[in-house]
Amino acid sequence: MRADPTFRDTLRGIVLGGALFGGVAAVQAMRAGVPLVAVIQPILVFALIGLTVGGLVGPMVGRASRRRHED
Repeated sequence: MRADPTFRDTLRGIVLGGALFGGVAAVQAMRAGVPLVAVIQPILVFALIGLTVGGLVGPMVGRASRRRHED
């Protein structure tokens, strides 16, 4: 079964948003010299924010991208 484009864009946004927000939080913690285990909860909170933002923005970006390629 093939998923509709909005569903795929939502999943893509969730994965990219969570990885981006969580990754940036982890990199900043490492640059500050803080052990990741000590700050895992804030990193996970930022990842959750990224999941939410990505899930909301993914379909909008995907639709805009498809619309641009159609023109």
